[in-house]
Amino acid sequence: MNIIKNIVLGFIAGAIAAFTVYELFSWIFGNYWTPPWPRPAWSFEPADFWGVPRVLNDVLIGGLWGALFGLILGTLPEGMLTFRGAILGLFIPALLAALLITPLISGEGVLLDGDVGRIIPPLVIWTAWGAFAAWLYGFFQYGRLP
Repeated sequence: MNIIKNIVLGFIAGAIAAFTVYELFSWIFGNYWTPPWPRPAWSFEPADFWGVPRVLNDVLIGGLWGALFGLILGTLPEGMLTFRGAILGLFIPALLAALLITPLISGEGVLLDGDVGRIIPPLVIWTAWGAFAAWLYGFFQYGRLP
């Protein structure tokens, strides 16, 4: 039963973090970074795959990553969850998905062909998302600030 609770709380934390932190950092990189981050924040344009608004797609993806985080972080409050979440956000969704799998599927090449201006935004966005998702997960799991 604890595993189900971890998954559900992780999903909720990841979804909230995606709607707030992920979209906020997407907005910052879209407006103040060169080259601009290509994904507009809080966009209601249809997503590529399902035709649902992009913001809902991002929330769903964030929730799924959060569910995985719930399994990884578990029920033991070992160490600072915010720091652990930042590390997980950096290595799992940022490096694995955003910089390896997605570019290979789209044909852009591993690590976006070494274009630093395009590599930094996903690293920062997913790291901030991971930190906030883990912080929320700890808050939901233990009823106190982690």
